[in-house]
Amino acid sequence: MEQRPGLDPQELMRISMGMMAPRLLAAAVQLDLFSRIAEGRETAGDLALAASASERGVRMLADALCALGLLGKADGRYRLTPASKAYLVKSSPDYVGAIMESDHLWTAWGRLPEVVRTGRVAEAVEKQDVAEAFFPVLIRSLHVLNREPARRLAAALGAGARHSGLRVLDVAAGSGVWGIAIAEADAAARVTAQDFPGVLASTREFAERHGVAGRFEYMPGDLKDAAFGSGRFDVAILGNIVHSEGEASSRRLFGRLHEALAPGGRIAIVDMLPAEDRTGPPPAVLFALNMLVNTEHGDTFTLSQYRAWLNEAGFAGVETADIGLQAGMGVCAVIAVK
Repeated sequence: MEQRPGLDPQELMRISMGMMAPRLLAAAVQLDLFSRIAEGRETAGDLALAASASERGVRMLADALCALGLLGKADGRYRLTPASKAYLVKSSPDYVGAIMESDHLWTAWGRLPEVVRTGRVAEAVEKQDVAEAFFPVLIRSLHVLNREPARRLAAALGAGARHSGLRVLDVAAGSGVWGIAIAEADAAARVTAQDFPGVLASTREFAERHGVAGRFEYMPGDLKDAAFGSGRFDVAILGNIVHSEGEASSRRLFGRLHEALAPGGRIAIVDMLPAEDRTGPPPAVLFALNMLVNTEHGDTFTLSQYRAWLNEAGFAGVETADIGLQAGMGVCAVIAVK
């Protein structure tokens, strides 16, 4: 791989110290500083008292948040920015701080040297007991991050425009954001959301919030053995799930989804695609490491891999659709036809 220009000791140190900003943001969320400021506690002293924290520590943390543009400050009082008010106050409908409320990701990534050496993950998030505890929290953030990409996917699939009355299977649905977007675009669509029972409780809440619950059905269970049936659906969605399942499980899943789709039905896979030589782009290859430390078999996969596996399952006409950004990472929809 060609060396990046300017990769000197200063740049290496900058990479090394890159953990500071996310760590301080997570600390602020865990101390609920943004919500407390929204309630009118605007000085370091008031915030420290409300958070049962040291005034010195709170002042330093809040000043650092100002330096990052996440807070404003005047006359010793801290103010929310429009972004922090919208996305970091717990009562906001667009709150994305849920993913930062625990140190799960910090703990997992702290084990990276050990996982690389052994090839064994400490705790696999795709296992039902872990998933039912982890994902209902995670999807509160992911729902907000994925809303616009989901709407772009619905448009790419022609929901409500070229196609009406779509029968949709949303596999490992999480918040249901991908199916919800299609239901919003296609007033006659019906969505079957499949996920673990403990996750589907959250899916129901989001479907109700978006006013589409009357057109949702639920399929509790593990995607590995869920009874999808034959010829039942027009669209099957895998929204950011292949990367946690890994190659073998996903290839089996593609075959089962081919059977579940009606003739002319489409599969839509949402994920980050690394370059064919896997040296970039950075978000896709870094996320592969996230799968290494959090799943047993997860990875990110190239377009040529998807094309081969989908063809193997009987799909044709493999195309991609750019559906925007998720958490600052470029995501792509790989769409194929039965």
